[in-house]
Amino acid sequence: MKKGCFIKLIIVLTIVVAAVLYIIQNHFDEWIGTPVKEFFSEYFVENIDDELNFIEASPQKDSLRVLLKDYLVNKFDATQEISNKDIEWLVDSVKVIVKDSIITEEDLTKIKNLIKLKGYERSAEN
Repeated sequence: MKKGCFIKLIIVLTIVVAAVLYIIQNHFDEWIGTPVKEFFSEYFVENIDDELNFIEASPQKDSLRVLLKDYLVNKFDATQEISNKDIEWLVDSVKVIVKDSIITEEDLTKIKNLIKLKGYERSAEN
């Protein structure tokens, strides 16, 4: 390899590495982090939907779905991990609250309060 080709190769590789490092340091969250979080939260919410398919379709069920997605996204932002325990307690609580397969505003309020209490307990431990 000639000296000129080697120097050009080093310069190009330096520019490429610098560009990659700049993108990772400054734009990682908006280009990679956020879409990955949304994908996984959507995946978990769909799995929860499968378990809660006994609930009749209503605006409250849609609100519950949004509430669960927000909880999972916030949980992932706070801890960078989501475990089955985080989801199982919520699904079990929803199943207990919505025994009759109809979700009401009162039931939705109870679920919101449970999520708030769980978030409060988490911050108290830290």
